[in-house]
Amino acid sequence: MIQFETTADTAFSPITEREVLSSDQINSVLSQLTSTIELSTLGSLYFTQLATFLPVESLDLSDFGETLRYGLRPRDNIETISLPVSSIKFGENQTSAYIRYQFGEMLAPTQRRILANLHHIFIRPLSHALEFRRLKLMATKDPLTNLGNRNGFNDAAQRLINRNVRSDQLFGLLVVDLDNFKQVNDCYGHQQGDRVLQETAHILLDCIRGHEEAFRFGGDEFCCLLDVDNAQELNTVAQRIQRAMHRHPLLTSHGVTSSIGGSLFRAGDSLEMVFERADKALYEAKDGGKDTYQAA
Repeated sequence: MIQFETTADTAFSPITEREVLSSDQINSVLSQLTSTIELSTLGSLYFTQLATFLPVESLDLSDFGETLRYGLRPRDNIETISLPVSSIKFGENQTSAYIRYQFGEMLAPTQRRILANLHHIFIRPLSHALEFRRLKLMATKDPLTNLGNRNGFNDAAQRLINRNVRSDQLFGLLVVDLDNFKQVNDCYGHQQGDRVLQETAHILLDCIRGHEEAFRFGGDEFCCLLDVDNAQELNTVAQRIQRAMHRHPLLTSHGVTSSIGGSLFRAGDSLEMVFERADKALYEAKDGGKDTYQAA
């Protein structure tokens, strides 16, 4: 039996499992909700289905992702109903989650039974979408540093290229290679080498803005995709990374620094073209004596 929590003054009467939607209506809803496995798209489809039957104003799935909110901004003068989702495992520290619905008017008993039915129908597609997202993250994350991997980089870079096509917004790429990293593994073992890689990942994340992304390509090579407009901004981030590495106790104790190559995306570039320029600049930095930055 589905249990309700509500912020409204009126209490819910017990909800039975009896069907209040017709078989055709249920099949139509299911057909829509099983047409995608992408979580954000699924939420949008579910909100549309809710609006077909109920005076819904907003749907909040933020327990499953920061941006998963649909419809109008939440208001204080309408009915809010929070329904639990207890049959899905969300993570090590999260044992339960809620879907929050807001309506433009108080729901009648029949409407509440419809909401209970729709909520129940939504759980299985939601579970499949969450599992798909989990597997996708596993395929695009580096398990040691928790940065994106090469697959994640390819996806993120393509999104930025698509954004440039739509709005002419530029972006920059830094390719970061650790200097003297091999000697850490050779002299102190791979466990210490792993610590160096993890601390490097923390430095990269601290040196870029929250909406920008860092990636580990494997070994001691990293990349950063940056929301910058010109070479000076790209240079500023590169210098910030190198200064942070100079100040880090673990890295300095092992003599680990970084050589960095950078390139701005240019209109008409492919991902291969912008990466090739930055990678070439990296090798020039290495040849120039290490611990330097070169721009293409």
